[in-house]
Amino acid sequence: MRLRQIEVFRAVMLTGTVSEAARLLHVSQPVVTRVLQHAEASLGFRLFDRSGGRLRPTPEANALYGDVERLYGEIDRVRRVSESLRHKGAGRLRVAATPSLAEPLLVPALQRFCARHPDTQVQVLTHHTEEIVQGLLRNQIDIGFAFAPPPHEAIAAVPVAQGRMLLAVPAGRPLAGQARRSALPIARLMDRAFIGYDDQSSLGLMVRQVLARNGLEPRSTLEVQTYSLARRLVQGGLGMALLDQYTALGDQAGAGARDVSLHEIRPALPFEIQMLRASHRGIPSLAAQLREEFVRVAAMLDAQVESRLSAPAVVFEHGLK
Repeated sequence: MRLRQIEVFRAVMLTGTVSEAARLLHVSQPVVTRVLQHAEASLGFRLFDRSGGRLRPTPEANALYGDVERLYGEIDRVRRVSESLRHKGAGRLRVAATPSLAEPLLVPALQRFCARHPDTQVQVLTHHTEEIVQGLLRNQIDIGFAFAPPPHEAIAAVPVAQGRMLLAVPAGRPLAGQARRSALPIARLMDRAFIGYDDQSSLGLMVRQVLARNGLEPRSTLEVQTYSLARRLVQGGLGMALLDQYTALGDQAGAGARDVSLHEIRPALPFEIQMLRASHRGIPSLAAQLREEFVRVAAMLDAQVESRLSAPAVVFEHGLK
């Protein structure tokens, strides 16, 4: 189907009559009829049955319509970006983040970015790290944010934040110990419900390694793929979990902050967040500015970690090497 045929087909699907489709497209009725006939002839099947002055879509038309609407979404995005470039020079930015980074870091960074660039078209995606890498290589994404991914020869990675893992515990089931600097061996917590991870990221690997190195087998009946979901399960009283500090601090101003107790881990289990881009493409100016906002938001959350920690600290006998 040609683009004009797709346009007419969509208009008829939306309105149900040739006359209304013509009015929607600002053309004459004969034009709509002629284009529709040419479309059916080129396809080799009917798109509509004529009944009582209305056009009823055939099963084939219904099958096509979903793809046509998706295509129109992309066309409309191109139109809006081109208008923005023509009138305001704002441009477009396509950004992705792993699910665990999207809510605590990317969303507030975008709030600050969009306040500075209200006319920029921003496409926001949540992907796992491998999907972000593939999107960058296919030029479907401009930049991505992820916990330190495996090195890739075609991907440039720039550190934008550093953090550490914390132990999140349901607030209604506190750990023993009251002194601010007291410590509790994590081995003594293995009889508690523990939320595990079906996670192939660098953080997931870190969690598995440190547990294995300490010979620990937590009692886990719940397994999740994202840290944000793990935090919600902790909040619901379903178990404790090792979380990155940014996810752990989530909902700090809301009721959820009172439902989760956060505990320092010793020795520290550090991690790094990186901004990713295709190495053969330079970083757009808009992407550089979003990176700056991301760094600022991470720094603001970093400053709040100490005030949110509860006693006791949790100690692994053996850290990572």
